[in-house]
Amino acid sequence: MAEQCPVRRPQLLEGSGPRRDTLAADQVPDVLESHGGRHTSASLTTVRVTLLTDELLGYTLTGGIGTATTFLALGLGRLGHEVELLYGVDAPRTPLGEEWARLYEEAGVSIRVLTRSDTRVEPPYFGRMRDVELVLAADPPDVVITQDLAAPAYTAIRMRALGLAFEHTLFVVYCHGTRQWITDAARKVRVLPGALGVTMLEQASIELADVVVSPSQYLVDWMRQQRWQVPADTRVIPHVTRSVATGEPQPRAEGSARGLQRVAYFGRLEERKGIRPFIEGLNALPAELLDGIEVDFIRRATPAWMPQRVKALLSEHVKVSFEADLDQTAALARLARPGTLAVMPSFEETFGNTVRECLDYGIPFIASTAAAIQELVAPEDRGRVLFEPTARGVENALQKALTSADALRPAQAALDSTGSLSAWAEVVEIRPAPRADAGADLPAVDVLRERRVAGAAAPFVLFLDDGDEAGPDLLDTLKRAQAASGADVVSCGLRVRDESGETLHFFHGDPGGLGLLFNGYGTVALIRRSLLADVEEDWPLLARLSLGGARIVSVPVPLVTRSAEPGNLERDPADALLVAERFERALPDSLRSLARLAAGLAAAARPPAPALVRRPSLRQIVRARR
Repeated sequence: MAEQCPVRRPQLLEGSGPRRDTLAADQVPDVLESHGGRHTSASLTTVRVTLLTDELLGYTLTGGIGTATTFLALGLGRLGHEVELLYGVDAPRTPLGEEWARLYEEAGVSIRVLTRSDTRVEPPYFGRMRDVELVLAADPPDVVITQDLAAPAYTAIRMRALGLAFEHTLFVVYCHGTRQWITDAARKVRVLPGALGVTMLEQASIELADVVVSPSQYLVDWMRQQRWQVPADTRVIPHVTRSVATGEPQPRAEGSARGLQRVAYFGRLEERKGIRPFIEGLNALPAELLDGIEVDFIRRATPAWMPQRVKALLSEHVKVSFEADLDQTAALARLARPGTLAVMPSFEETFGNTVRECLDYGIPFIASTAAAIQELVAPEDRGRVLFEPTARGVENALQKALTSADALRPAQAALDSTGSLSAWAEVVEIRPAPRADAGADLPAVDVLRERRVAGAAAPFVLFLDDGDEAGPDLLDTLKRAQAASGADVVSCGLRVRDESGETLHFFHGDPGGLGLLFNGYGTVALIRRSLLADVEEDWPLLARLSLGGARIVSVPVPLVTRSAEPGNLERDPADALLVAERFERALPDSLRSLARLAAGLAAAARPPAPALVRRPSLRQIVRARR
């Protein structure tokens, strides 16, 4: 076993600024050397690293995000860095497993469960982002490594990009697959507005990050194909393995003298993982080929694919068992039994953790040619162990395996597992570049209580309605954000107080097509005066400016208090119609009907809300204008 590194307990929540400690050369942990890596400097600078995750081994049994984040945290901790895991979902219902508690303790990794606020937030998905930002701002770490899914660090990243906070914190987005990638991979066409809103913030988090890390070139290429502006510092670093992260020797499966005895579907029971073609391919095999062969399903079921459904679809001659409650260690131990062939028929993968684990453990497998999986397998073995993720592809691959003496020969990996941790060590050593020029001239602004620009002379104007209570930092914050971003419009969050209580409202800035359904631009905003030929209500005005090419950003801080909520399709059908007309004018002639169609479908999909005041519906207004 590799020599254990000195345990360094994190000193969290001490002070407010970044702390740097330098280890002498004889104190540098030898994790990299013990796994084939090397140090290029005589000393190691220790940094405070916070990893933000929705999954964590020890609380969750398995999962790609949890596996990758857990082993990265352990590896960085054993290198001597002060590592905290910020667990961003509800408090765990069960205590941390003993094995994982030991590993975290030995690596000096601490775990904190995100404290959730009971303040109402709209749209709701901004709530957790705000809670994450408040935790990080209380004692900013040197480095934040956040998952891409659900954009939990979006508001913190936006504040850094606008030069308003986290000046000395490096933000790294660790990509595992965004909501859009997941829905695309699942062949899901229908995406609800809330999910689309989160997707936009995931994209923004990636584009605004200091560094983006992907486990595969495939995922980087996918983001670029979506026309996302990924940062210049975007790196491909395969996941850190358990052996490298913990210093434990890499277990290897034993060979079988009896030949192939069982086939194991290794992955969640879901469409994206290829459960359907696996079942169809298995059923297409001659019954005699499966005589004496066990078929295991390893990993958890999903609501659409429960064991009962799988059993009902399988041929009667298939001998089947399900192992849904195994953690990573137990699942791999089951797969490592002599005579087992793992099968991973996924349609899409951003990395392919199950394939990587089989390669590391020497577990014989066959897998689909999908996406990133090909990057993992040595070129000389791809033709032998990879197949098309179709029913025919599964059938042919299984028939070949069941009739070949070579089926249980482990494939070779294309990647060296020892280099990932050293690559991450380089990332956390990066010092964040300044995001705003402290000496930049702030724009002049005319603050107006009436919606007209006659007489205004400053390059920017700020409209405030009667009854608006502006916070003391409103004007200075918006001016600083404009100077840092160069945006044409800078809005801010709202604190809405009415008879039901207080609600915080946040905005995308540029909500894209969602601007048809609700005001995702902002209300109180700094606006470039030269763009204001006509002055309208907030929602139609900002939609028109955005569609005309104006760049809009929103500061995710409630700087104004008012009693009126931002407009949406239900509360403000007249404004919604104006916005729909703006979209129609911006679209090509052949696509103009899409704006009205999208608004109509959204209105029809929502249950009618009881109204105290009867207002004309969008349909009535449209009919009246015809």
